[in-house]
This record gives sequence, structure tokens and C-alpha cells, in this order.
Amino acid sequence: MGDVSVGGVETRHVMAALEPIWHTKPETATRMRGRIESVLDYARARGWRSGENPARWRGHVSEMLPARSKVRGVQHHAALRYDELATFMTALRSQPGIAAQALEFTILTATRTSEALGARWGEIDLKAKLWTIPKERMKAGREHRVPLSVNSHPITTPFRVQ
Repeated sequence: MGDVSVGGVETRHVMAALEPIWHTKPETATRMRGRIESVLDYARARGWRSGENPARWRGHVSEMLPARSKVRGVQHHAALRYDELATFMTALRSQPGIAAQALEFTILTATRTSEALGARWGEIDLKAKLWTIPKERMKAGREHRVPLSVNSHPITTPFRVQ
């Protein structure tokens, strides 16, 4: 916003920052708008600005810019065909290094990458063959229990859980 004080930021400043990238980089623009909104909310709470937040989406910026879903649809990664899975897993197991092992563990447990990489021994009950991911590390904010098969069991796979 240049030399504009936090109390002087107006809708025109927010739009000048968002419009050039809204259609080409909608994810970046959305995150940037959210960060600007957070900064301006903080400034208002501290008494450094007053009035409405010019970066607020609902009922404000949403009236001037199309929704992100209208700009560019979500592009999912292509899925591996089921009949190609055995070949892929065999090739994956032949790869050296922890990254391949972490990917195998992620596939076998059907968890998100961040959950698999953040696994801790304290979360794993070897006798029950159960991995309990605490709610603090789950996107949904709820504890998640993952049954461990013989193949995904940390003792029988080379993946090292911290």
C-alpha cells in the first residue's frame, strides 16, 4: 500500500493490490486479501483505524471481484488408475530415501502428507495397530483414528516415525 498509513487504507488501495493478480493467480490473491483483512482488523482493534474493513470479502470486495471458483476452477491432480497401483507401489519401494517411504506410508494410511510427516511414536499403538492423530494436527479439528494394516505398520515398513 506504499506510504499509506494503516488508518488511511481504503477500498481503492485494496483493489489496486488485488485486481492485477485476481484472474491470473486467484489463490495468491485470495490469501493476500485475507492477510490484508487480518492486518486491518488488528489495526482497528488497536485503535489505529476506524470504520469498516475495506478488505472484507462478504458484502464488500465480493461485490467488485468474481468469486475465485468463477475465475479458475480447481484443478485436481490426476488419480492413479487402480490397475496401475501394484506396479507403482513396487517401483516406489525400490526408491531410496525417506521421501519414498513417507509417500508409501501416506498411501497405505490414506492420510494427508502433513499428517504422515508429523506422525509421532506416541500416537501409535502397536498392539492395537492403531494410529491416533490428535485433533490439533487434523484439518477438521477432530481426533482421527487410522487402523494400521500389516503393510502400513511402522515396524514393518522402513518409514521412520519420529
